Amino acid sequence: MRFGVRLSLVWKFLLAFVLVVLVGIGTVSLLANTAATREVGLFMARGGFTDSERASAMLSAYYQGKGSWEGVEDFFAGDHDAGHSMFGSGPWGPIGRILTSGMTLTDASGVVIASQNREVGADVSAEALSDATPIEASGETIGYLLPEETFSLGLEANLLERVRRGLVLAALAAGFVALVVGGLLIYNLLRPVSELTTAARALAKGELSRRVPVRSKDELGDLSDAFNQMATNLEHAETLRQEMTADIAHELRTPLAVIQAKLEAILDGVNPATSENLETVLEQSRLLNRLVGDLRTLALADAGQLPLEHTQVDLVALLQRVGKAHTNQALAKGIDLQLELEGGQERLAWIDPVRIEQVLANLLTNALRHARTEGRVVLSLRSCSDASKVCIEVADDGEGIPEEALENVFARFYRADKGRSRQAGGTGLGLAIARKLVEAHGGQIRARNGPQRGAIFSLELPLGPTRCGEG
Repeated sequence: MRFGVRLSLVWKFLLAFVLVVLVGIGTVSLLANTAATREVGLFMARGGFTDSERASAMLSAYYQGKGSWEGVEDFFAGDHDAGHSMFGSGPWGPIGRILTSGMTLTDASGVVIASQNREVGADVSAEALSDATPIEASGETIGYLLPEETFSLGLEANLLERVRRGLVLAALAAGFVALVVGGLLIYNLLRPVSELTTAARALAKGELSRRVPVRSKDELGDLSDAFNQMATNLEHAETLRQEMTADIAHELRTPLAVIQAKLEAILDGVNPATSENLETVLEQSRLLNRLVGDLRTLALADAGQLPLEHTQVDLVALLQRVGKAHTNQALAKGIDLQLELEGGQERLAWIDPVRIEQVLANLLTNALRHARTEGRVVLSLRSCSDASKVCIEVADDGEGIPEEALENVFARFYRADKGRSRQAGGTGLGLAIARKLVEAHGGQIRARNGPQRGAIFSLELPLGPTRCGEG
């Protein structure tokens, strides 16, 4: 059961991005504000914008020049001209403007001599003097210079306000830029997801030709590529399913039509119910039964449920048995059926003998069917380059397999010779079943043309038990 409001990924990403931006900006602003407050406090404690050390040196020179503090109050009264005339137009001239920036001058005992905000003659506490800048002359302290408290507090507050306002404006600007950039990133990130969603819905409705563009080489690009591959496989599987359905219908229609026509003719009295007429019906029934049996075998193999009874079998004896079973068929066509058994000694393999005999019988039947009259068919057993496997080959000297048909020769209902009848060419499932049976044993089957003429079918079977072949 689901609860809550459904949010799209766009909003989820956007909200997450906004939260990260806010947390980041808030953290930076808090740290910057704390640092600014501390630094401004230290700055103001050291005299603020006034150069206390320089002012102290100038006042020391003034005292030594005058011999007393007489007239120094003119500086603290804001008389710039007095300071300028007293120190001239050289580097000493600006002292008047510096000292009027909220400073207090006391004598060596802490009594106020000049100030803009403090009463002249008042005493300054020893604690305040400890943070003041001493004024010395001839190695003796002749006074102290310290900032006005009210001036410092007002200036500090004003400075902090400006710093904080700047931080807020910077945070808003950074947040805006981050949201714009984040929106573009989210759009580009979720665009492939939206395309995949649309394509997946179209695929679910049966549009198997739908594909999505691969826009990147990251995980989303891999996902898009995997989706396209899946769609291609589904389209191919659907095409095969449709073709197989049509092929099955086509294969079933002919024998059923023959049976129906024969029986109707017998019932209508057109043909007598002789053994010859009934033999035709029986033959078509056998063809149908064989076709249904082949289809069931393929269905079980596709589902991985094909029963195999593995045992240790002598392949030499098995090939001799299969060859002997097809001797009469070869003699009837004048074909020389030869067995070539490498070494001629026992060769054991872990297989299902019934299934492998079925494969070899199918291959030999095809070879005898396509071999030249009075030609030759060779059934051979030899070692493979892989010592754990054994190779069996069935070769004929017939017309061979057309090059364009080699890749489809193991397909279901495929016939290189389209004009061949079902009675002469079987159900069209023999080679497809052979491939499934060999693969179920953990082996491989291939088809190729011989160097001179004729077709060669090669089987590679494992000599020992395999994961695919263990029963």
